Amino acid sequence: MSSSTAQDGATRDARGISALVGNIQGAGKVRSDFSDVPDNFELPAGSAKRGQKLFKKHCAQCHSIYADNRTPRQGTSQIGPTLFNVYGRASGEAEIQQKMLMGGRAEGLVWNAATLMNYMKNPRQVSQSNVQMNFRGIDDFKTRVDIIHYLKTLTWENKQLAEPLDRPPNVLCVFPFNVIGHFLHKDDPSMKPYRPAL
Repeated sequence: MSSSTAQDGATRDARGISALVGNIQGAGKVRSDFSDVPDNFELPAGSAKRGQKLFKKHCAQCHSIYADNRTPRQGTSQIGPTLFNVYGRASGEAEIQQKMLMGGRAEGLVWNAATLMNYMKNPRQVSQSNVQMNFRGIDDFKTRVDIIHYLKTLTWENKQLAEPLDRPPNVLCVFPFNVIGHFLHKDDPSMKPYRPAL
């Protein structure tokens, strides 16, 4: 891959990514080698089923798979944008919850196989900004391939995701919030406080 030098003196690769951009760890620059994803990259065969498991491990803590960005699993949040219908979408289009956190967003990218492969390897280097993700990246090629095969299933043709059941009512927290919730929703039968079975 060819490189050039910009006005700021930083060397840039063929994609225009500065050699100064990358993860900073302990005052040391960490760069990723993207030679496993050439410019004419085509996604090799992979397993969407395995990708779903890997998605849960690496991505589901912050990203929803639903069009309405719901998070039906305990221990997850809506910090990142939904990854529903992400394949082929322009970056920065989906709404995010935590806009005020320090850091930027990936902008000016189209989420195709090559971009996703490189982004999952080193999101800060690809986006050329300090993206607001607590994610160090995935070096393993096959893992990234399988996750992309799973992401390609998150479309409007997937009726379970495109037309999910109505959202379940919120389960009210333990005291004192369940007491407050009881008074706020005492006439709504769907908003009963959680009482564990004994």
